[in-house]
Amino acid sequence: MKNLTKKLLFTVCIQGLMGLQPIYAATYYVSPSGADTNAGTSLSTPVKTIKAALNKANLSGDIVYVMTGTYVETVSIGQSGITLSAYLNNKPIIDGTTTLPRGDWGALISVNGNNNTISGFEVKNSNSTGAYLGGYGIQVIGHHNTISKMNINHSWETGIIVNGDYNIVEDSMVWQNSRRNSTNTGQVTSGWAAGLSAARNNSSSALKSGINSYATLRRNTVFNNWGEGLSCFEADHCTLEDNIVYDNWTVNLYLSDSTDSLVQRNMVYISSQPAIATRNNKSPSGITLADEVSNKPRSANNTLINNLIYNADVDAFSWTQVANSGLNNVLIANNTIVDGGLFTGAGDIVNTNSQISNNIILGTDSAVPNKTGILFSNNNWSVVPPILASTNIAGDPKIARTGTTTAGTLTADYFKLLANSPMIGAGVPLTSVTTDFFKVTRKATSPDIGAHEFSSSSTPVTTTPVTTTPVTTTPVTTTPVTTAPVTTAPVTTAPVTTTPVTTAPKARKSRKKSSP
Repeated sequence: MKNLTKKLLFTVCIQGLMGLQPIYAATYYVSPSGADTNAGTSLSTPVKTIKAALNKANLSGDIVYVMTGTYVETVSIGQSGITLSAYLNNKPIIDGTTTLPRGDWGALISVNGNNNTISGFEVKNSNSTGAYLGGYGIQVIGHHNTISKMNINHSWETGIIVNGDYNIVEDSMVWQNSRRNSTNTGQVTSGWAAGLSAARNNSSSALKSGINSYATLRRNTVFNNWGEGLSCFEADHCTLEDNIVYDNWTVNLYLSDSTDSLVQRNMVYISSQPAIATRNNKSPSGITLADEVSNKPRSANNTLINNLIYNADVDAFSWTQVANSGLNNVLIANNTIVDGGLFTGAGDIVNTNSQISNNIILGTDSAVPNKTGILFSNNNWSVVPPILASTNIAGDPKIARTGTTTAGTLTADYFKLLANSPMIGAGVPLTSVTTDFFKVTRKATSPDIGAHEFSSSSTPVTTTPVTTTPVTTTPVTTTPVTTAPVTTAPVTTAPVTTTPVTTAPKARKSRKKSSP
């Protein structure tokens, strides 16, 4: 008996060292055909509700598998180290219908524990009637959690809000959230939410008080949200990468009041046929950097590289709500902007030790009021701000413009350089930009301008584009259908003018973000 006990202890230790599931961990099953009085430990004896299974799954390593069906309940995960997942090839739905969650600032899924994994659910209709304040699809307050392969739609407030530190949201679809603006378009002046955000951590266990730290939001598709699309605000070391973001009501990708953050390899656009109009039908913002609150550290040390932007602008502190904030030790490099502009600011905006290099800005409207505090080099402007005429790399960049630009069909191939592009080899080497949008290594001495290094692969690494149809303000129950993009033979763009044009900075109106 003593030898058997030693062997069991040895096995547990080895499994722990190897990161394997402990032998004492249990697996529970949930099905609409089950009963909460069942043990839930086999496919033949499932429980009926996710709540009942989570009440049993209390040990780190426990797994809860959920079968196809609609579960009208709120889910709260206070324990740590468990997995809540759709069972193989199943598609469970957590639906708030018209009644859940009950109470202000609730969520259909709340994650207060740590080191958990939640995967494979559709989560819809959080506070769908606006009976309460807020109404998140998912709120993550704990740390080191992973949210993946989710479909989050029709939340009254933010679809997924990440407050805790070291959390990951990946490979998810986030659409038609922040719906409190959908019936009052153009009238809302402040406080709107977003599709997917990592923001302010007010937990007593926060790495930095009031600041979200080390969030990673990657490979998500974020579209048709009645607020911002994808954002990090009041955050530190936030990473936004490999996302597709399009046709959101206001700023599509937003980084504000944030430090040491990275925005890379995202495709951001306004389609040729958006399902929802931009706020007040104003000029769309693709990516915006700004500050909004004076009691948080001001934005600094951020990097914006290898992004693709279509039919939208990049606003790099073209406005701010905090006097004397601006681009502080910021790198904006090797982005490709097609049919959009790049805007910086002046007045109360103070830029320091920043660099804007190797970008293609192929559009009819850009503005740089002054260049104090910013090093501009090797950018290709179709409309050259007068003070930057001497730094411009002139000529038609010769972008492929392959395929269509309707919602969900735009691909990275659209932004590729053609073989005769003058942008090939015309860039300046940057130690922070060693690969391109396709993760292909850039040339060490003469890199290309823009997000695409000409030798790069033809296969994008971003998520598969999603084709959607315009949706009404009534919550829907169907899941968007993924459709293969339409492709055509590459075409050479017509030459563009490089004549310096004086353009006034665009007026921007920001807002304070909503919070519980």
